[in-house]
Amino acid sequence: MKVLANIDFDGDCREAMTEYARILGGSVRAIISHRDMPGMGGDVPEDRKDRILHAWIDIGDQALMGQDMRDYSGRKGMSVTVSADTVGDAKRMFDEFAKGGSTGIPFGPQPWSKGFGLVTDRFGVTWVVDTAGEP
Repeated sequence: MKVLANIDFDGDCREAMTEYARILGGSVRAIISHRDMPGMGGDVPEDRKDRILHAWIDIGDQALMGQDMRDYSGRKGMSVTVSADTVGDAKRMFDEFAKGGSTGIPFGPQPWSKGFGLVTDRFGVTWVVDTAGEP
């Protein structure tokens, strides 16, 4: 299992994550925009289609994630990502974090993951629960 920082940007995620990979000696695993995934998230205005939904850079045996969500649904700053070893572990953690909290994205498969969800726990911390490995 990995626990990762997940940074919210406001339209410059692609540029920032590419630069962080260069500075930290890492490599870009994924940078996926709304335009790359038609139908994801409903009607996305044209001026938001190039905003990033999911970015991941590998830095040695660690990683850093990001997305252009600073102005979306009240998210600001950072969240914590848990990259679980199995879908079952990820689902269990998601359900535990959700007790007394609120679900942002229900847990389920996504094009980049076998199991993914976003939840804010009862303490106000936003958790991105994901599964390791290929989708």
